[in-house]
Amino acid sequence: MKKDYTSSDAWNNAAIAGLVMAAVTIAAELITALCGKIGGVAGGFVSFIAWAGKMVLCAMMFKWLMTKFHSSYKDVDYPRLQRYGLKLALFASLLGAAYSVVNLLVINPGALDEILSVMRESYSSMLDSNSEAALEKMLPKMPYYMAIGSFIYYFLWGWLYSTLFSKNIAPDNPFEEDDQETVDNQ
Repeated sequence: MKKDYTSSDAWNNAAIAGLVMAAVTIAAELITALCGKIGGVAGGFVSFIAWAGKMVLCAMMFKWLMTKFHSSYKDVDYPRLQRYGLKLALFASLLGAAYSVVNLLVINPGALDEILSVMRESYSSMLDSNSEAALEKMLPKMPYYMAIGSFIYYFLWGWLYSTLFSKNIAPDNPFEEDDQETVDNQ
């Protein structure tokens, strides 16, 4: 039996679904990172396949969570479902951004040094001493910049999924009330 829709239920459900979505995304990110450790052309191919699999898995999970919410509550039309998807994307994005900070500061603190060495090798001919000093000065703030970038990246994907899937799950029918009144009057 479907429950009555309330805004607080939507927020609570979105928080839990966002936690699930973030856990799936983080697990897929870890698998993609492990596949990226394989060197050569085969490593690049495996890394691309892992990234594509992550995108498909996250899209399927997002759609499943939205469908589950739509089937659990009464009166969930297209706008409400789309807003629910945005709430879900917000929570998943916040948790994904928090993971990116924890990853760079606690789990893999050597990643920043690797990034700096790659930048030095790539741009060594273009960097003067002032540019290198600015790069060194920016390095401690890099995890936070990456967290903001991760939040924006995850939220944009969530917004896209929310917009696309809510249209399919709960089609917007502006004549629905009129059709129902006509049937009731006959």
